[in-house]
Amino acid sequence: MFFKLPWFKKTKEAKYSDTQVLELDFLVDEFHDAMADIQDPQRTRLHAALISCQSPKDLWFLRGKLFNLISKHHCEYVAHERVARLDQKLQFFVGHHPDHSPEELPSGPMALLH
Repeated sequence: MFFKLPWFKKTKEAKYSDTQVLELDFLVDEFHDAMADIQDPQRTRLHAALISCQSPKDLWFLRGKLFNLISKHHCEYVAHERVARLDQKLQFFVGHHPDHSPEELPSGPMALLH
C-alpha cells in the first residue's frame, strides 16, 4: 500500500510571461508587493533605494534588507516565502533578458543568503 505524502510532490517551476518579467520595473513592483502590508520607516528608505536601482545587481543586494523588514513584522517563514518568490523572478529576468547576463547577479554564498 502506497501513501501520497504531500512533501513528496514534485514542485512546478514558475512560468512567467517574457513580456511581463523582462522589465526591471516589474521586479521593483515585486519588491513593493512583498512589503505592501508593512508600515515602517525602514520601508520608506527601502522604497527610496528601489527607485535608484538601475540593474539586477542593485535589486539583488536589497534582498537582505527586504528579508529583514518582512521578518521583523511577520515571521522568518513568511520572509523566506516572499524573498524566494522574488528570487525566482529575478533569476528568470536575468536568464532571459537580452540586455542582462547571468554574471550580473552574484553567485555562490551570496545566492544562499536570505
